[in-house]
Amino acid sequence: MVLNMLKKTFYQFFEGIIKLFDFIFSFFTNSHISNIMRHVCMAVESENLYAAYYIKPKDTVEIPILDGLNQSHSFAIILQGPVCTKDNMTLNSIRFYKKAYPYATIIVSTWSDESEEEINRLAKQGAIVVKSEKPSNAGVLNINYQLVNSLAGVKKAKELGCKFAVKTRSDQRICKPYIFDSMLSTLQLFPGGDNQKGRVVVLGECGGGMFIPFHSCDFLYLGYTDDLVCLFSAPLDQRHDAEDWRKIAGSLTRCQNYEKMIAPEIYILKHYCIDVLKIKCEGTVESYWYVVKNYLICYGMKDIDLMWNKYDLLCNLNFYSSAYDGERDSSERLQTMCFDFFNWLNLYMGNIIYDKRYEEYANVTLLPTNENKKSH
Repeated sequence: MVLNMLKKTFYQFFEGIIKLFDFIFSFFTNSHISNIMRHVCMAVESENLYAAYYIKPKDTVEIPILDGLNQSHSFAIILQGPVCTKDNMTLNSIRFYKKAYPYATIIVSTWSDESEEEINRLAKQGAIVVKSEKPSNAGVLNINYQLVNSLAGVKKAKELGCKFAVKTRSDQRICKPYIFDSMLSTLQLFPGGDNQKGRVVVLGECGGGMFIPFHSCDFLYLGYTDDLVCLFSAPLDQRHDAEDWRKIAGSLTRCQNYEKMIAPEIYILKHYCIDVLKIKCEGTVESYWYVVKNYLICYGMKDIDLMWNKYDLLCNLNFYSSAYDGERDSSERLQTMCFDFFNWLNLYMGNIIYDKRYEEYANVTLLPTNENKKSH
């Protein structure tokens, strides 16, 4: 406890020093943040590692976007979850999407206990707000909250006649202009399988996600609205969300996480495959890759330029972009391997071919242990 307090005090002092230098730099140049970050990167760079920085405006509506590149689509952008008031994240996301995708219907699917003042602010920006009652049981890691909110949003999109839809989060922003147009184009290029109108576009999970069976990231799902209604019509999770679930998730292997369906991503995709696609799912890399190749289209975190202000770890672009990340990675874990669009396309075209040895990667723990860190 004392050690943690000392660490917290030190970091606060360190951050205060950086803010002081930034304040001083601001008197001499408008690009003071870039100057500070450049010197910090140069200071921590070593013989083995480069350091770089990335700066993004919080209000991304200020980013210039070329007009006239969009084609008209019957398309809904759904922001699911509680209204995020920090930095006006949800409000500014609506403004950005309205600018980047002027043809889109913007839907915020949230809860009935949200502030009416906030709801009115979103509506004034042109969003259609759908409010739902929270389920009495949140399920493991709040999976039922996501199912109820998302299903209400895609059903509203269907009611409004939107042929396609994308489910995003209310506390995130997909900042890459025209990325949804790209995803809609891939739906036309790559036809779906049996029991679906078209493929479902997902984000490839970071941290070695090619070897976590049925663990595609739940930040984003895009596809035909009818398919998304089926995707989020999974039965509500009857388990209760105790702290024990969070504690054990990281200590389980990638396969064990599939079997226990602790991650909402696995729960959603597994039920979609079994209940809708009528596929026999097994907790193997082979079974997962079959579904990825024939029923999904994957994009990576770097492909979409994600903004998310929830966790400090998001300052680590290496981890969330599946780039090399020091102690988190090893030749046994292959953290850098995820299904971004390029790896997905290689799998689809047969340039990446399954090998039974890949099952070994599914039998390592989801998070590295202290022993793993020491040995690498």
